[in-house]
Amino acid sequence: MKSTDVAIIGGSAAGLMAAVTLRKRNPEKKVTVIRNVEKTPVPCGIPYIYGTLKKVEKNIIPDQNFLNMGIDIMYLEVESIDRKHNSIAFADGTTLEYDKLILGNGSKPFVPPIKGIDLDNVFVVEKDPCRLQALYAALQTAKNVVVVGGGFIGVEMAEQIALMGGADGTANSNLNVSIIEMLPHCLMMACEEEFCVQAEGQLEKLGIHVMTNRGVQEIKGQGAVNAVQLADGSELDADLVLVCIGATPNIELAEKCGLEADPRQGVFVNEYMQTKDPDVYVAGDCASKTSFITGKPSGIRLASVACSEGMIAASNLYNAVQRKNLGALGAFATKVGDHSIAAAGLTSKAAHDEGIEVVIGEATTPNRHPASLPDCITEMKAKLLFRKDNGRIIGGHVIGGEATADMVNAISVAIQTGATAEELATMQYATHPLLTASPLFYHIMLAAENGAIQLTNASMAKKLNKEAA
Repeated sequence: MKSTDVAIIGGSAAGLMAAVTLRKRNPEKKVTVIRNVEKTPVPCGIPYIYGTLKKVEKNIIPDQNFLNMGIDIMYLEVESIDRKHNSIAFADGTTLEYDKLILGNGSKPFVPPIKGIDLDNVFVVEKDPCRLQALYAALQTAKNVVVVGGGFIGVEMAEQIALMGGADGTANSNLNVSIIEMLPHCLMMACEEEFCVQAEGQLEKLGIHVMTNRGVQEIKGQGAVNAVQLADGSELDADLVLVCIGATPNIELAEKCGLEADPRQGVFVNEYMQTKDPDVYVAGDCASKTSFITGKPSGIRLASVACSEGMIAASNLYNAVQRKNLGALGAFATKVGDHSIAAAGLTSKAAHDEGIEVVIGEATTPNRHPASLPDCITEMKAKLLFRKDNGRIIGGHVIGGEATADMVNAISVAIQTGATAEELATMQYATHPLLTASPLFYHIMLAAENGAIQLTNASMAKKLNKEAA
């Protein structure tokens, strides 16, 4: 029987980060990554296979980098886990003994119970190169594509599909693409409404038909799909349907070996990513999560969160100094047409739904200085949300140039460290004419200052009202 010190089931973000962390922190340990696909696609790069890269092979994580670090990679299907004897049984009849185990086997696309969901040419976005290639092949002859779901994956897939077969950067006029979204706007779970509206405008410029406040009643066809019926009774012609309405954690292996799990939340872990079995840790999409801000169960599943959890789990296997998972914050970034959009933490709506009163600081300034510089975006906007009771930032949203993601990464750190509007307004930032806004009008600083003024005025008003009473 083969053996390893640490077996990692899952070869994507969480599993690979765990393996790398172990090799750095515990180089004497043998680390084995187990996955059921021969190659691992870059998760966030999947939409860009279709309109930009045009080949599945261009979106593959290279194994050699990890093999060079001394990490073993096995391409096998796991049948079961025997926690009593610390062993893994594979579908081919072989077994592997382990000292410690990390489950990082991710999630699978949510498949809704819609009539016709099993028809030919109805796809979900799977992290399997073979299935991604099958979708690519089917799109070559498609004329009417319906994307169900207007979250990040749905929007990015629709945009890239619209670009297939067109000239560089332009939509294919022979291809009809529609997005069906149940919420009032696409991207609404993560972004401020006004930014969602701008994203929809970019989609429409590409000829994508955006239909919000709509649900799917049935997918129709004889053998293969030919139409999608909406809840209002209307129909759309469709020879290919792509369902992008979220993911559910892979918990079957965990449940099979007696670990506690929930179909929606994932495999239950503590703040150290440890299960009730001291030898088994879980990280990534298959692990349960709580919100960093509210402490409530969270459905956020991102590669960045998976990497963080993989690092935490690996760090805690053998080391005395333990790292804690403080919860999923949710930092997002995307590009739709000419607009780059990024967000971290809560939206205004989410804060309202949680009963959290906020003060909003905004700033709209050019992303270069002077604004006459080439490629300057004159109306890059930042919108920051601060708790009214303590002034701490709990959300940030930026739309504009490519710097939006890095700016929101700074906002994400500010949220995690509990920074206040006053602190953000007086922080020192790196600026340069070709890279950022003016130091006089740097977006985060200016938006924070606008929020700080409101917080100060609110505090003074409260004090005066109290004295008057």
